[in-house]
Amino acid sequence: MDKKPKIGIFSLTSCEGCQFALLDLAEKFFNFTKKTEVIDFPLIEDEPFPEDIKLDVAFVEGTPITSDNVIILKKIREETKLLVVIGNCAALGGINKIKNYQDKDKIVKRIFRAANAVDNPKIRSVSDFVKVDFTIPGCPINGEEFLAIAEELIKGNIPKIKEKPVCSECVHQGKETCFLRKKELCFGPIILAGCKAVCPASDFPCYGCRGVLKNINPKGFLAALKKISSSEDIKADLEIFGIKDDLEKFL
Repeated sequence: MDKKPKIGIFSLTSCEGCQFALLDLAEKFFNFTKKTEVIDFPLIEDEPFPEDIKLDVAFVEGTPITSDNVIILKKIREETKLLVVIGNCAALGGINKIKNYQDKDKIVKRIFRAANAVDNPKIRSVSDFVKVDFTIPGCPINGEEFLAIAEELIKGNIPKIKEKPVCSECVHQGKETCFLRKKELCFGPIILAGCKAVCPASDFPCYGCRGVLKNINPKGFLAALKKISSSEDIKADLEIFGIKDDLEKFL
């Protein structure tokens, strides 16, 4: 009998929402795990990273903020064939990254009494520390999308996520209820689809948690946004999920 591929699901600094998205799949997720040997999954067990274990695929959630985060991340990279980041925090720095656009020293003083004793680094994504082989985007990730991609990854295949905008999945597409038609900020036209436009479907605009589409020039779109909103509001919304860095040169 062929050996099952070894996988690990690891969590750095995060809310662990992407792991809950997997558990929300219930039987579907556990049927997937039966095809693998799960070495680590914090929401199921909380054991230290095992020694001398070589992984086929490591799924990493969260932002590498603390020194311990960075140490374990580099160890994971050394021990795995494929390192896959899951979710916005790991891929782009997540909501944590808002601190980068503010006075981070002032912020830490507001939160901690002994601010000088708190490590307060700039927020960076996983790819700033180690090589990333694949990204499953979202906040949280789409569980069904994870399963489809993971099935390919454990076979050694690198799948592709179709480059299409969130608007292509939006229930407001072409309707007067579209946020942009109502002159409200929404980044759907330049953001990678795959979330089934869950936010617009819930009457909440797209803030870009899945990241900016590749091979597009968003200059015209951002110029159009400036006709319906202030530059300050646009920049503030771009900061929420860390996509401001990718669009800064177009603002």
